[in-house]
Amino acid sequence: MLLKTTKLLPKLNSEQIRLFHHEQHESRTLREKPDRTILSGGRHLRHELKYLIDEGTYIALRNRLFPLMTPDGNGENGEYRVTSLYFDDVYNSGYWQKLNGMETRRKFRIRAYNLDQSVIRLESKHKDESYVSKLSRRMTEEQYRAMLDCDYQFMAESDGEEDVFGEFYRSDLLTRLRPRTIVDYRREALIYPFGNVRITFDKKLSVCMNTLDMFSPQAQYSPIYDKEIILEVKFDKYIPESIQAALQGLNAPMQPVSKYILCTDRILEVKSHG
Repeated sequence: MLLKTTKLLPKLNSEQIRLFHHEQHESRTLREKPDRTILSGGRHLRHELKYLIDEGTYIALRNRLFPLMTPDGNGENGEYRVTSLYFDDVYNSGYWQKLNGMETRRKFRIRAYNLDQSVIRLESKHKDESYVSKLSRRMTEEQYRAMLDCDYQFMAESDGEEDVFGEFYRSDLLTRLRPRTIVDYRREALIYPFGNVRITFDKKLSVCMNTLDMFSPQAQYSPIYDKEIILEVKFDKYIPESIQAALQGLNAPMQPVSKYILCTDRILEVKSHG
């Protein structure tokens, strides 16, 4: 038996039903939060977790992860040399933003692997809280030499939103980007397709002290870490349970390890002591 306050809905025709469902869908769409991990051009933000570990922890983790993951196809057994020339503006904004813990920031670098001059890339790495994304574009050795001389004119016509040349050129117009620090290390990388997981062990971190040309035969490096290893865990939306289980024994706190900051601090330390 219906209560007196109950009102029956009028019978709707097919067009009224269609409009009703359309309005309901639109209402749900407005309430749903957009996927902030997808940027313009389809570029995705990824999670990036960093740790500083010792050799014993590295060996234990490697033994657990190696049967589950695949070594990176680059280098020998997934290990290769990474050399990067970092840029900062005239105010050293990238340096100070990192030290001050700004959650949203960006940095530019030129990167080469195993000092192979035939494959040089300009990259911009974006940081948004625990998310990271990267733009990358291959460049010629001539363009690399021009950037060492702070000549960025070859990028002037690159104005695409997802073009690192255009992004770098626009940033230079505002803040005057300059080459600052060369960072060098050995990287061992493991990959896993589900979740797009990539785990890297970065070893023998060092900084170049006498030149900003990473390909110079006279380049001299000063070690930052000898036995300490930087562990980075990168993934899209999740880490598979098998990988999580392998990482459970990690006895190290997550921390914002920055190779650029560590290497820049070493240069400043040497300069301050003559």
